[in-house]
Amino acid sequence: MSGISASRPGRTRRLASSVWLPWTCGLLALLTVAGTVLAAGGRFEQGVTVPTAVLDGQQAVTAGAAQHVRRALRAGELDLAQLADGLTLGSDPARFDSQIKHFSKRYGRYRSVYVLDAQRRVLAHAGAAAHPDQVPERPANAGSSDAVRIDKVPVVVQYAPFSYGNNDRAIAVAEYDLVKLRNAFDAVQPATAWVVDAKGEVLASTAGFTAFQPLAREELRRAARTDKPVVSLGDGSADAREIVAAAPTAGGGKNPGPSWRVVTARSVNTVLLPETRARDQALLLAQVLAVVTLGLFGWLYVMWLRPLRRLVRDAERVADGDVRDVVEVRRYDELGLVARALERIRVGMAAETAMRSAHDRRVPAAMSRKVP
Repeated sequence: MSGISASRPGRTRRLASSVWLPWTCGLLALLTVAGTVLAAGGRFEQGVTVPTAVLDGQQAVTAGAAQHVRRALRAGELDLAQLADGLTLGSDPARFDSQIKHFSKRYGRYRSVYVLDAQRRVLAHAGAAAHPDQVPERPANAGSSDAVRIDKVPVVVQYAPFSYGNNDRAIAVAEYDLVKLRNAFDAVQPATAWVVDAKGEVLASTAGFTAFQPLAREELRRAARTDKPVVSLGDGSADAREIVAAAPTAGGGKNPGPSWRVVTARSVNTVLLPETRARDQALLLAQVLAVVTLGLFGWLYVMWLRPLRRLVRDAERVADGDVRDVVEVRRYDELGLVARALERIRVGMAAETAMRSAHDRRVPAAMSRKVP
């Protein structure tokens, strides 16, 4: 018995090594695949080139956003001119108030709408505080100011002079909140867009920004001064590479608009280039392989390795002479057949042990009866 007990740890160690061997091989295979994919991905990124058609497309999108900004400001001027025409028909300044409030409610892009008389007094007002000091003295025609800072917010002051009553002069004024220009950049997604003035200071953006501060990176500031799209390398890493484009908002004709520019930046990784497609497919293949491999190892452990270890423990227990506990038969496959055979052996050994014990009890009793 001592020899059998002494040999059990060696058998257990051999079993453990055979159980963990496929796991170790599987993990090494996964690490090899992951390393191969990462190395291939690095080669894809280092050799990435952006076709001219992609650059031209980004430039076209940027030019479209700039045109949208110009049209949005022009639409504000026309709406304000229409309001001024309506105010011209009135003769009582007390009635201006309802028209101003209706205009402000209808067009939500204005932070403040008001009417100034010839002495620059406020006759009617809706919204935030009025700023008569931002309106030109006695403007002859409708127009717009450049971007100004009002309550730390970039604003364009639009104005339209009109006559009312006994040829009295007044000015309809609307302060255009440039934050509302975010709607002009829907077409540039997933790129980030900025509107900068002639000095390169930010007026609006689809990302967080500080008003009237220059663009954060030199690549963006340099691109804002040219109409040719470029590929920015950033800090040199693959994720920092961007396609940067810029376009002026000013157009031709009588109302060219302000001398602003729209700058857009889009990560190269978001462009479906052949290199990035190959990288994405390789990463997807690696993920699928990892999931399948882990599933296979999980199934192998639950269905075979764990029941086999339990069967080995039962066999060692029976071999050591412990036949008290039943060997459970839980399956109907090969392992189940082995468990049934082991249970028959255990039952036979238990019966033999019981018979030997009964025989050993009978022999002393018979001998004691023969003694005189």
